[in-house]
Amino acid sequence: MTSYDPRGNFGGQKTELTKFDKLAVSICWFGALIIIGVHVIVADRARSLYSPLEGLMPGLTKIVTSPGYAVSMAMLMAFLGWYGSRMRRLYDNQTASTILFFGLLVSIAANGLLIWGVYAPAGRSMQLLGG
Repeated sequence: MTSYDPRGNFGGQKTELTKFDKLAVSICWFGALIIIGVHVIVADRARSLYSPLEGLMPGLTKIVTSPGYAVSMAMLMAFLGWYGSRMRRLYDNQTASTILFFGLLVSIAANGLLIWGVYAPAGRSMQLLGG
C-alpha cells in the first residue's frame, strides 16, 4: 500500500510536463487569447446588428456578447492551465490531468458558445431571406 506524500511523489523534485499536459496548457492559453480577440473584433458589431433578432435566442446573445463573459472565461482558462501545470510539476498526480482536461473542455466550450452566440442569429436571418 502506498502512502500519501504532501510534498509530491518524487521527494520535492519538479516533474516534467507530459505531451498531453503541454497540449492542454497551450489550448487553454490559446483559447483565452481567441475568446478575447473574438470578443474585441466581433461582439460589439454583432450586438448592434443582431439586436432585433433577440427573439430567436432570448438572453443568450446578451450574455455571450457582454465583456464579463469573455474576461471571466479567459481568466478561467488561464487559471486552469496554470494551476494544472503547477500541480503536475509539484505533485505529479491524477488531479493535475483532470484539471488540465477540464481546462481544455472549458476552452473549447466557451469559444464555441461565443462563436455560436454571435453568428447563430445571422444564420437564421439568412434562412428567412432564402425561403
